[in-house]
Amino acid sequence: MFTKTENMGIDNKSYVKSEDVEMNNKGHVSKSVDKFSYEEALDLTGHGRYNYGLLFACFMIIIAMGIDIFGLGIIATAATCDLQMTIKEIGILSSMPFAGIIVMSYPWGYLSDTRGRKLVLMYAMCGSFVSAALSSLAPSWQVLAALRFISAAMSSAAESATYALLGECCNSRSRARYMLLMTSALMLTPTLYYIWGYFITKLDFSIPLLGIVYRPWRLLTLVMALPLGIGALLLYFFSESPKFLANVGRSQEAVDALKRIYVGNGGKPENFPVKEIYLEEGSREAVPEFSLHSLWAQIAPLFQPPLLWRTLLLYYLTFVIYIANNSFAIILPTILNVFFTSYASSSAGAGFCDLFRMAGDDNTTVLAGHDRISIAKEGSKCSGSIEDNTIWAGCAHGLSFFLLNALISQCAGRRKVLSISILLVAAAAAFVIDNTGEAISGLIFFYIFLTTAMVFGVVSSYFVDLYPTSYRGMVACLGMMVARLSAFAGTNLISSNMTEHCSVAIYSIAGLVISGAVAAALLPVGAL
Repeated sequence: MFTKTENMGIDNKSYVKSEDVEMNNKGHVSKSVDKFSYEEALDLTGHGRYNYGLLFACFMIIIAMGIDIFGLGIIATAATCDLQMTIKEIGILSSMPFAGIIVMSYPWGYLSDTRGRKLVLMYAMCGSFVSAALSSLAPSWQVLAALRFISAAMSSAAESATYALLGECCNSRSRARYMLLMTSALMLTPTLYYIWGYFITKLDFSIPLLGIVYRPWRLLTLVMALPLGIGALLLYFFSESPKFLANVGRSQEAVDALKRIYVGNGGKPENFPVKEIYLEEGSREAVPEFSLHSLWAQIAPLFQPPLLWRTLLLYYLTFVIYIANNSFAIILPTILNVFFTSYASSSAGAGFCDLFRMAGDDNTTVLAGHDRISIAKEGSKCSGSIEDNTIWAGCAHGLSFFLLNALISQCAGRRKVLSISILLVAAAAAFVIDNTGEAISGLIFFYIFLTTAMVFGVVSSYFVDLYPTSYRGMVACLGMMVARLSAFAGTNLISSNMTEHCSVAIYSIAGLVISGAVAAALLPVGAL
């Protein structure tokens, strides 16, 4: 039986169990009216301005992380001339964010659980902003790569801490909706940085500064760093996760944080009924203590029966889809720019890979001689512009995949069949890319091949469904490590072979994708 209570200025109703406020049959109060479980107290805070504001701040941080990691591709494309990079060097530069994530993914999870979600996010986003902003002044591609490694290593904290902070500050009725909104944030990032790239690289200026020449790509780099700083600044106005505070024994701070949420949502401080909270049985989490022994104790069961076979299958499938997709996706702006620049001067009948083997005259050449991107010049002036078609194709890629992902999510009940189908269609498209006899149709099939990205979410859901609760966090963490290692290695391999061995590279990846479909077919029936 429940008694309804209303919070002043808050739309949603909160409920308190009647036994919390009624006398039992012996005449004693069964439970203190000002002591609540964490979830009950969180429900009492209501839903309003505080939650909307925190959602916006976390949304900004996720977008900032996505731009910081994946937006480097368009920066590398615009900076190619100024820094005189080869495609191989672009690949090394563009893969640096993955290296940063690999190094810091586990430490950020540990720090988030021991030092606090908000604290970790603020330090990480501030550090990432400083490093990303400084990268706009990089005198060489090597310095740019080092600074972007640091930037991505810092911003990767958002991958876990942001979801934890938001989820632990929202009541049970709005939590699921907010998590779905956060997931969609990354889908918006390509459209944002392609549009910014379009307008900023159209500018024409060259300003000598601190031993470098400040050109539009440097301004684009600085603009793309701003969301990191804005996200950290927005987070300053919100409290630490009350659940984290309660979990580490800082109960009074947890109550104060809940009270702040209540007031932020429109309630009056004196009306907040919670004076003490407790974590219900099963909701208190042990604060991790890092040691090699404890780390091995978490990892070892994943590679022992009965989990061994499904672990190997899932990690292999993760390896395949990330090396197949991210290897191309991270350097997609360069691939598109090469394609459209070469296509303008290509002969009839040139195929997709032919454009990457071509060499043109000094005004239109994108590739020349030994895999080096030549300097497009107007007189002695280096041009860092990006083809208009590259921008529009990039925006179309981001928006179309966002819509396709939304459609595929409606078929979640058949995700195993869906995974196998997507991988087989993508592999077939890869075999056709360079065999159409015409470049544009080859580009269309290349886009179809990139739909391997649709399997990312499906594989992530397997990590939840196929493992006991106590192993899910570690198996997902290791899965992300496999994914980033695959993307890092694949980006460098593809960029090294895209000009001289384009067809071989694509066919090899297609073969891997087919083997991934076989691995998906061997997954346990429980994955259906």
